[in-house]
Amino acid sequence: MDRKAEEKRRQHHSLTLLEQVKRMKESAEIIDVVLVAEGEKFPCHKVVLAAFSPYFKAMFTCGLAECTQREVVLYDISAESVSVILNYMYSTDLHLTNQNVQTVALAAYFMQMEDVFSVCQKYMMDHMDASNCVGIYHFANQIGAEDLSDQARKYLYQHFAEVSLQEEILEIEFHQLLTLIKSDDLNVSREESILDLVIRWVKYSRKSRVEHLIELLKQVRLVLVSPSFLVEARKRNTMILCNSECNDMFEEALKTIKLSSHPSLSLRYGMETTDLLLCIGNNSLGIRSRHGSYADASFCYAPATQKTYFISSPKYGEGLGCVCTGVVTENNDIIVAGEASAAKMSRQKTRNIEIYRYHQRGNQFWHSLCTTQLRELYALGTIHNDLYIIGGQMKVKNQYLVTNCVEKYSMEQGTWRSTAPLPVPLACHVVVTVKNKLYVLGGWTPQMDLPDDEPDRLSNRTFRYDPGQDKWTEGAPMKYSKYRFSTAVVNSEIYVLG
Repeated sequence: MDRKAEEKRRQHHSLTLLEQVKRMKESAEIIDVVLVAEGEKFPCHKVVLAAFSPYFKAMFTCGLAECTQREVVLYDISAESVSVILNYMYSTDLHLTNQNVQTVALAAYFMQMEDVFSVCQKYMMDHMDASNCVGIYHFANQIGAEDLSDQARKYLYQHFAEVSLQEEILEIEFHQLLTLIKSDDLNVSREESILDLVIRWVKYSRKSRVEHLIELLKQVRLVLVSPSFLVEARKRNTMILCNSECNDMFEEALKTIKLSSHPSLSLRYGMETTDLLLCIGNNSLGIRSRHGSYADASFCYAPATQKTYFISSPKYGEGLGCVCTGVVTENNDIIVAGEASAAKMSRQKTRNIEIYRYHQRGNQFWHSLCTTQLRELYALGTIHNDLYIIGGQMKVKNQYLVTNCVEKYSMEQGTWRSTAPLPVPLACHVVVTVKNKLYVLGGWTPQMDLPDDEPDRLSNRTFRYDPGQDKWTEGAPMKYSKYRFSTAVVNSEIYVLG
């Protein structure tokens, strides 16, 4: 019997065993233990529980009273989480939702089921957003899940401006809020959002929280708040207006602001911005380094401080095999396009352009955004929340043809559609965005009106695309024809390099 047939037979054997055990549970056959959670009973089999859970294995083999008990009561574990975990044991299906994932994770932690706990952690990382990251952070701290806690803390601090508007943050304890607003690492552009959060938090349960108001206000950098906001906040909130110590703090802040235009207090992380040069590593065909190849590295360089910050590469894991081009959107989303890794490509029937976006959600810093039909030597552009794949070289019936087609991907709707084609086919061109218009410069295009042996012609032409009219118009040409060159936009002017 060959290896594939043997493997198929074993898989069939395992599935048959699983299906039979599941049927026995559903028909209550050979039941030898009943789990009880929140008064609800779950008939099952000791051997199945022991196979998946070291906790139950120890319970049923310890020789103590639990070995012979018909019912096992599970305290502090929800009935829903027991149902979900038993369903996983008997069918491999783990039904997680935003509502049950924490209780299932807690039950898995209690039962020492590391694989289920890991799946729950990954689910929480992948589904983390501004409305739930605070709860995930404190949940992870409570059970000692360090990786999850670290990722939730990073997300919470990075997206604090949005998190501070959610109801979830109003439910945290005093000491938790105090620790948060002390931090310099909160990504907020204005201190007004911190003052507003403190006022809303106290109002959420005023009777029990008003005693903490002064201590919280001491952590708000009031001299960074605009005078008009301070005056309005005091006027609208009697708990501040009627408290002499609070009034003194506001008056002192207003005097300091009036006397100095540059407060001495340190700024929070999001109050300062800087321009960065971004380099996404591609392959190791460049100059060799005695320190090893940095070709796969991705990093940012801050010219103002001359500091370098490394970020994860889109080539790690099952990401991209190579990076061909990239753009940064107006929202500072980093997007790159290229081809799949060898491992991923081996599972695909057709080759595609793979497009990835960088974000800091969970531990998956790069995630697949979309794919489209493969072409080469194309350019990538962006306006608002739309991506444009422009021109390039496509393989048609074993021939490579330069194309003028343009495809647009809406990041809001997650859909592709064709837009007005380029006036001429182009490859090896560049695209920049200026005042919400796309500009295509240079490249090369076949000369259709000349003999076949005529070399491909380089272009010095410039085309402008208006998304509102879905129309291309030709602009002033460059002084020289170019391809495979670089561009930069400074003060709405296009600079051509190389």
